[in-house]
Amino acid sequence: MGHDHQTSETHAAEGSALGFWFQAYFALLTLVSLDTDEAAIGIEQLDDVELKANGQTLLYQLKHSISASPPPVTIKSPSLWRTVKVWIDALPCLTLAETTLHLIAVGPIPSDSPLRALTDPEADRSDLVAAMTTEAERVIEAREAAAKAKRTLPFPDKVDGCRAFLALSEPERLNLLRRTVIRPDSPTVAEIEQKIAEHFQFVLPQHRPAVAKRLIEWWDRQIVYSLCGERDRVITRAELQSQIMAVVADLEQGKLVAEFETVSHPEDYQPDGMLARQIELVKGKPYDLERAIREEWKAREQRARWLTDNPAMATKITAYDAVLREHWSDRHAEMVDGCASLDEEGKCECGLKLLRWTHHDAPATVRPIAEGWGAPYYVRGSYQVLAINLKVGWHPEYETLLGAEK
Repeated sequence: MGHDHQTSETHAAEGSALGFWFQAYFALLTLVSLDTDEAAIGIEQLDDVELKANGQTLLYQLKHSISASPPPVTIKSPSLWRTVKVWIDALPCLTLAETTLHLIAVGPIPSDSPLRALTDPEADRSDLVAAMTTEAERVIEAREAAAKAKRTLPFPDKVDGCRAFLALSEPERLNLLRRTVIRPDSPTVAEIEQKIAEHFQFVLPQHRPAVAKRLIEWWDRQIVYSLCGERDRVITRAELQSQIMAVVADLEQGKLVAEFETVSHPEDYQPDGMLARQIELVKGKPYDLERAIREEWKAREQRARWLTDNPAMATKITAYDAVLREHWSDRHAEMVDGCASLDEEGKCECGLKLLRWTHHDAPATVRPIAEGWGAPYYVRGSYQVLAINLKVGWHPEYETLLGAEK
């Protein structure tokens, strides 16, 4: 029982997380798809996704599924009635004549369902109003009967939507559904990146997947900043266009992009223990260790990304490591000679200065890995990567003191 419960909770967490990223990626796909410049989009405002374009407000409720065969959307679906409740609650904030309500579902709609009317903006909604009214009344009557019989009340996940729908007058119900559209069989969160890439027909085919990938990474950060209040809640199409141009230019010029400059390492990230031992050997402070871990993670992730995107980068990375080691070697040799007569405390002090040189001065002293590269984290973090492998060190005798540990 415990295992089944844990599995259920894990699936629920996965579904919730994927549902959120489905919102974010769908918002990006929507903004990419538009052909109007005057558009802006927000996540989790009046609805899952809110789009403003050409004087119209479009509200999207998104229903994702992690199932290989997503369930169909029917009149009886709780997800439909939860969506109805969200939209009815939002009506006081909307001008319905200037609003379109979209239900985006990865599942299908049965061919005989009255909901098929919502797939065609011009279709008559009268039969659908009648069918939804009948279903809402059925739910309410079933709950009333259960209450009288002192049984568990059914349909807890539908009742609020049913009550809200029945509280509308018949003309109001019809007007609501006239402004409603359903898109069944929509791409899943795993398929959206490819859909985004397909919109970049003006980009060389070999670059399209990379454009989509980098754009999604940028979009992820904007969504997080938006939800944390670190930027405007709304992302404009102009911002998106500017980012697309920058990404395409970088790719076509073969320019290396600092993809981790504004990305934080995971809170639970633990680097190789040798990084800390190198710093402990010269009595580094906690902040020396903290920034070393941060920069090492960024440099390691950047190396992995470059190699994944272009295996030929291995040669450039190795050659640049040699450059870094040469700059370090000159300073380390001088340090070893200069502190030969010092006690251990003096040696640690000299070694700590060399460690801090890699953070403060080396990014400006060592040439960048490529023309146009200006992010200091790669130099700082690469020195820590090299230190983990004992290719460089801070203490005058680091090889003797630490070599046996490797």
